[in-house]
Amino acid sequence: MDRIQVFFDYIYYRIYRFFKERGDNISEYSAMLVLSIMQCFTLLDIVVFIRFVFPFPLPDKIYIVPIIAVIGVLNWFRYECNFDIERLHNQWQNEDEKRKVRNGWLIGLYLLISFLIPAVHGYLEHNVKVI
Repeated sequence: MDRIQVFFDYIYYRIYRFFKERGDNISEYSAMLVLSIMQCFTLLDIVVFIRFVFPFPLPDKIYIVPIIAVIGVLNWFRYECNFDIERLHNQWQNEDEKRKVRNGWLIGLYLLISFLIPAVHGYLEHNVKVI
C-alpha cells in the first residue's frame, strides 16, 4: 500500500507544481481534483476490463456518485486538510531533469489513456453492432 501512496503523492506533487508554475492560486485544490479524476477513471478502467472478460450489466450512474464522493473526500483529507507540501517538495525537489520531463509525459499519458478506455468502450458498445 505504501508504494501506491507514494505513486499518488508523486502525481499530486507534479500536478501541483504544474498549476503552481502557471500562477494558479488554488493549485493545491486543482491538483487534488485532477488526482481524484484520475483515480476515478482508473477504477472505471478496471470495471471495463473486468466487464470485457466477464460480461455483466453496468450499474446505474447514481451508484457511481458515492464512490466518486468517497475518493474526493479521502483525497481532500490527504492533500488539503493540514497537509504540508514541503514534505513532498523536499522528497522530489532534486529529481533529475530528464526523469522529471519523462515522468511528466507519463502522467499526461496515464490521464489520457485512463479517460480513453471507458470512452472508447462506451462508443463501441452503443455504436458498433456485433453480427
